[in-house]
Amino acid sequence: MNLYPEEYRGYYPESYQPLFWQAVFSGIIGFAMMIAMSAWALSLVRKALKGEDVEFPL
Repeated sequence: MNLYPEEYRGYYPESYQPLFWQAVFSGIIGFAMMIAMSAWALSLVRKALKGEDVEFPL
């Protein structure tokens, strides 16, 4: 039966802690960008419902 090499026997979850904080930080940034883009889209919809001229940036 094959065994794992010697360096894989120790499992230290604290070595993965920087990856956890990087994921948390990028999740917060992504959530903030989603809120900002939805606020922008909502402002365009409100302008369109008022009958104002709406131009998309594309």
